[in-house]
Amino acid sequence: MGTPRWALQRDLLNVLQPPVPRRAALVSERIAPALAEVGRTRSGRPAAEVLAALQDVVTAAGAEPDRRALEEFAREIEAGGNPFE
Repeated sequence: MGTPRWALQRDLLNVLQPPVPRRAALVSERIAPALAEVGRTRSGRPAAEVLAALQDVVTAAGAEPDRRALEEFAREIEAGGNPFE
């Protein structure tokens, strides 16, 4: 089937968007690839396992995890989605 149109548009915007140093310094921007990797590698796995992996990524970056948000993301990944892609 290929890549959904919205994903192609997002990827194109990422390529065309000029770099913003302040944005690149944000923890959320720095860990985005690692969070997306958790979503890819743990899709369909139990939410508790996914949550632990997400928390590991956030704490390894020196940030304080928002448990409620990560729980929501974990449930979405458990269901086969990836909110970070």
